[in-house]
Amino acid sequence: MAAKKKTLIPYYRAKPAPVVVISGPEAVLIRKAQDRIVAACQKSADLETSYLDAAGYEPGSLDLVAGASLFSERKLVIVDGVAQMNDAFLADALDYVAEVNEDAVLVLKHAGGNRGSKLLTAIDKAGYPRVDAQALKSDSDKQAFAQQQFAAAKREISSTALASLMDALGADLSELNAGIEQLLADTEGPITEHTVDAYYGGRVEATGFKVADAAVAGRTAESLTLLRHALATGTDPVPLVAAIAMKVRNMARVEGISGSSQQLASELKMAPWQVDRARREMRSWNDVALGRVLIEVADADYAVKGGGRDPVYALERLVTFICQQSRVR
Repeated sequence: MAAKKKTLIPYYRAKPAPVVVISGPEAVLIRKAQDRIVAACQKSADLETSYLDAAGYEPGSLDLVAGASLFSERKLVIVDGVAQMNDAFLADALDYVAEVNEDAVLVLKHAGGNRGSKLLTAIDKAGYPRVDAQALKSDSDKQAFAQQQFAAAKREISSTALASLMDALGADLSELNAGIEQLLADTEGPITEHTVDAYYGGRVEATGFKVADAAVAGRTAESLTLLRHALATGTDPVPLVAAIAMKVRNMARVEGISGSSQQLASELKMAPWQVDRARREMRSWNDVALGRVLIEVADADYAVKGGGRDPVYALERLVTFICQQSRVR
């Protein structure tokens, strides 16, 4: 069940309240929201922290750890497994929400599903916040996450560096977050494309996009050199074709469409930087040549996945063909 809009807040604004629900399955966002709440609560010298499991909950435990104390300690109670809560927890939590201890912070982590909808409804009606920890699936959402991390750290990152970082790590939010944390910890000053390349340029995704970048720009020697180096160092042809395919499909998506990059990003389920890059690349292409390349990409994908005798030959043929078509006017 969806929370009321007025009580649904992003993970980076999570803060203590008598009851806080962290709602969603995204582990990175759950951890960041919880860390913010814990850090704020730890400013109290007399903080007492407790942990409960809603699935294996014993009746009366919630009141014991979160209820008012004669010694007026600040209490932080973190409850896991709320989406799998048992009936005893549901009953005790409903009673607690009806009469909370203002000196306590109760954090409920609910990964999703219908279990506990009655409790969530009661929490929403009481006006307590729900922190949004839904999975980030689109490239634009992951890019916004990355930008927020750098902004929160008061660090500058160039648009080309951000694009390179997303190319290398953007497929998985946990890897993207780990990469951002490493860059923030290991470097100082503005983060450039050179900085990102030094750390993550060897990633399969990054290598594949570099090959694709050179190919669509018509730089035959460079694209084949990058490709052969990637293959020589053990990179499998399948993800290389996948990276090239993504590049070409993004170009096809933006062909002939007008509007701002922000508007198109939402419609096409791309990040704004991907829209801008694809538009720049399409300026030197025509749609007939792009159509031929799309067919060749499909053939290469089939070949490297077992449909052809020589995956390496199929990949080199694809890259050479893209370079040739980039010069068709």
